[in-house]
Amino acid sequence: MIVENKNFSVLICIISSIFVVLKIYTGSNLFLWIFFLLTSTAMLLDKQQHRIDYLLFFISWVYVIKFDISGYSLLVVLSSFYILLSILTIFLQKQGISKRLLLTFFLFAFYTVAVTLISGGNLIAVLGFVLNYSVLFCAVVTINERTYFRRYTYIYALGLLAASIVRLISYSVPKIDHFIESMTVVNTVKTMNSISTRFTGLDLDPNYFSLQVLIAMACLLVLFNLDGKKEKKSIVLLVILAFFGILTYSKMFIITFVVFILMTFIVFIKNNVKTAIKFSTFIVIICGVVLYFFYESLFEIYWIRFFGSGISTDAITTGRVSSWSIFINEILQNTKVFVLGAGFGTSFAKVKMAHTMYLSTPYYIGLLGVALSVLYISSLYKVLRENVGIINTPGFQILSINAIPLYIVLLANIGLDSFVMDYFPYHILLIMLALTMSKSKTELITMNER
Repeated sequence: MIVENKNFSVLICIISSIFVVLKIYTGSNLFLWIFFLLTSTAMLLDKQQHRIDYLLFFISWVYVIKFDISGYSLLVVLSSFYILLSILTIFLQKQGISKRLLLTFFLFAFYTVAVTLISGGNLIAVLGFVLNYSVLFCAVVTINERTYFRRYTYIYALGLLAASIVRLISYSVPKIDHFIESMTVVNTVKTMNSISTRFTGLDLDPNYFSLQVLIAMACLLVLFNLDGKKEKKSIVLLVILAFFGILTYSKMFIITFVVFILMTFIVFIKNNVKTAIKFSTFIVIICGVVLYFFYESLFEIYWIRFFGSGISTDAITTGRVSSWSIFINEILQNTKVFVLGAGFGTSFAKVKMAHTMYLSTPYYIGLLGVALSVLYISSLYKVLRENVGIINTPGFQILSINAIPLYIVLLANIGLDSFVMDYFPYHILLIMLALTMSKSKTELITMNER
């Protein structure tokens, strides 16, 4: 029996999240078992294209849906179940799969595992990496309509919002607050008058949480501008998530957020001056309200974050320049690492992070691995476009709202290592779907005639 109600997954996700909160509050794993059984059963009963809803919603909860803080996340089990259900659906429906996509996927997966094993790395870590990119494979193969972008964006944004609300409430509930703080080192900012905790949602790191927020915001902006409908609920969600992003006190978030606003304004100017004026007015009002109520606290905190340790490049980038130098030397001085990569979980990567995707990725998988990953992702995008029936559309529009999620990921990851994170394949999925929202040539001609 397949559930036809399109809101079924949203309801189940909200109910399941309540059981996760009860587990955090009481410490009883019984509630986590209920969460798992409820979510996996719903995934089984739902239609194939809706099954990934549960993963999109709970990807920002990955660190709290565990039986033990140091154990593995149940998202791994749910992802494995999703892949199994997807394979069964593909075979039962006798759905054809692109040979090029299959080849690039298996080459990508085999290569990353092989390099890790040869280098004596962590097999569990690389299998988890391959698992997440297998979820991406199954999602793309089974998506058959562009309209799923709206659904997936809202599901993902709601999951982030729910996680943020739980964390916000936890400050007043000591048991929940203690559990979340026990997961990792609490990030704080010390000013002259107070010590402020950097907001992380249910993530471990405020920077990675803020990146998830930025991706959700960029996709919500695409929805707002889609087909000229101007969905107000997408803007409401965007503003709320931006508020939580600001509370991370992340330099990366502020820099990327400013660029996000500038890119949006440029695109609006290019397409519709009237919309650009409305957008500018909206931004000025929002900034005015924020500065009026929070100027002193926010200004002081962000001043400390940017210039509190001096104005050297290493201070402003929080030590990232030093990390970049170390990784550049490690890659260039070792031909094997440069060409093949060092694999996942090797000794050097255990104690040091590159703090940039543009060095960590070639370090882990080498130039050959980077080439294979680009081939795999380009094959996914090609199949996705064909599956949703895109014909006679521009391959890539540089100045378009639909491309902003891609630019956000590329910019933010100058200072982050997202390629190996659990949520990154979901970001790739949302970005590819956003790019499919481009107008066809016929639609563009019709709009211009109007």
